[in-house]
Amino acid sequence: MAGGVTRPGRPAAGLVVPGIWCERTVYRSEHADEVASRTSLAVGAPLRAVREIAADARRLAAGLSGRAPERALRTVDGDGRLGAVAALHRGEPCGLALNCAGTWVEWSAHPVLFLPVVSRTGPRCCRAVERGGRFGAAAPR
Repeated sequence: MAGGVTRPGRPAAGLVVPGIWCERTVYRSEHADEVASRTSLAVGAPLRAVREIAADARRLAAGLSGRAPERALRTVDGDGRLGAVAALHRGEPCGLALNCAGTWVEWSAHPVLFLPVVSRTGPRCCRAVERGGRFGAAAPR
């Protein structure tokens, strides 16, 4: 990310606002050969991005059986979470990938500069996380 960018949540010079762009890509198999779905959302802060990704990963892992959820979520609940927040604060992307019962799921978060297209008093995107949005439907089985 270019130097001189302010912390997320504070406007940068001009009209741009720093934020985090998050994506979830679900592949039909663990070989990541065919995309089943892609979902994205925008948030204003690194910690919020990592929390949304972790919450989505927990929802998907909850459907797994046996010890698979525990194995799948070690990275989400461990030091990887702190590292992801730190990377986003430094302006670096971060990501997570899980094998969910043969389906491969990848999450990524990238610092970006948003260009608002409507005033703050105007309508807002109905998918905005600040309004309760999430990544969307569960991964196909």
